Amino acid sequence: MNNAFQIDEVASAALGLLSRQTVLGATVYRDAEAEFIGGRGSVVGVRLPKQRTAKDYTGTTEFVDVEEGIAHVKLTDEPTDAAKLGTRDMTLDIRNFGAQVLMPQLDSVARYIEKNLAALMNAQADSADAVIIDPANPLKAIAAAAAEFVRREVEPGDRFLAVGPDVYGALLDVEQLQRVDASGDDSMLERAEIGTLFGFRVIVSPYLTGAIAYHRTAFALANRAPYVNEGAGKSSSQTFNGYAIRATIDYSADVKSDVSIVDSLCGSVILDATRMIPFNLKKSQK
Repeated sequence: MNNAFQIDEVASAALGLLSRQTVLGATVYRDAEAEFIGGRGSVVGVRLPKQRTAKDYTGTTEFVDVEEGIAHVKLTDEPTDAAKLGTRDMTLDIRNFGAQVLMPQLDSVARYIEKNLAALMNAQADSADAVIIDPANPLKAIAAAAAEFVRREVEPGDRFLAVGPDVYGALLDVEQLQRVDASGDDSMLERAEIGTLFGFRVIVSPYLTGAIAYHRTAFALANRAPYVNEGAGKSSSQTFNGYAIRATIDYSADVKSDVSIVDSLCGSVILDATRMIPFNLKKSQK
């Protein structure tokens, strides 16, 4: 490979690409760590700010310690993309290597992480507690969810309504769906956002089977980058913007070629079930 750049530069470029390739992952609480010595199946602690409660002053000040909550997340999956590198690939500079090699690899890893989180959300939509959306009047259930969030004292900011293809189809003709102003941001989240409804930023994901309204703090996505591969030619483990990956470039005797490997560890968990309301679409009567 062109020695003009080091593996740390490759990993940094990869993380920048990954953080812009997610939709669902960009809307939840994320926790990342580099050079993680555990592996698939490990349970990690995600530190969360704990909500505080003000007290009426009655002449004596009551002090309460600052505490952090901890959510335990199991790293269930190890998304990995391994690519064989040809002679031409090894002569690319960092910009072209990122576009031609890393971008496709990061896209596949990002989609895998998205599906991990989507599976957890789908499990809620498939439960008996899911609210039924009538395709003939989809706004009724969504408006009721917005009112319920107010009753539950869920903060008005960072509220999302993530919908799958079927619910998206039911919303296409809704006049009240207010298109958000174009921000000029070309991130995947911005491109997936179709508007706002009752204070919810509405986003579309092909990996959802129903829909779910939630606050950012309802879910957590944990990412851990495996420890650097000491035996590899070049290996780097880094974090950025709530994501963690390991990038490795080495020679593989198995395929008799240089290889580029991007991998990570991930897991998702519900942080607060009161900060989400799942939906399922009413089945059509035949």
